[in-house]
Amino acid sequence: MRKCVVSGVAFLAVLSSALPDNASAQAVFIGAGGTFPTGTYGKYADPGWMVDAGVIFPLNDNGLYIFADGLYGSNSHSDIAGNRNTFLGGFGGVELSFAEPGERGPFVFGQVGFLNRDNKSDQFAQYRDSETGLGFGGGAGYTFPIGGMSGWVSGRYIQGLYDGDDGNATFFGVVAGVNLSFGGEGG
Repeated sequence: MRKCVVSGVAFLAVLSSALPDNASAQAVFIGAGGTFPTGTYGKYADPGWMVDAGVIFPLNDNGLYIFADGLYGSNSHSDIAGNRNTFLGGFGGVELSFAEPGERGPFVFGQVGFLNRDNKSDQFAQYRDSETGLGFGGGAGYTFPIGGMSGWVSGRYIQGLYDGDDGNATFFGVVAGVNLSFGGEGG
């Protein structure tokens, strides 16, 4: 855990040093959607849900952004009724948008951070297993104007790396949301 915290602080320091001197939050964003477990995790976890929120900063005028976001979600287990995993994550990432600000177009992104998995059981109240590990992911999406905001849909892949007996957690997410712009057109 200590290595994860030190790595995260170092990553955020590198991201903050890459910001232009006059950088301000281009936009805040919020979204929600479904998660679809895959790999070993997909053998016992059912599709679930997630919410995502964060801030995005422009790095240049060519569609390059950095962002910080947090997610929260849950998947129930198909093998034991009443068992479920909840996820809480914090990520930093880079986005490349192929659209002009406020216009329609695709974007791609990659992210790294931390993902906490909390495994609970309704049947066995004493059973609770929580672990935090390195999380990473990436994906692609499409942005479009909605009045004075920007809407978006994205598909993403997220993996959490854990040392425990349950192994890693991997899932695909399909998320839709909006960007609320500050100081210019939405990112």
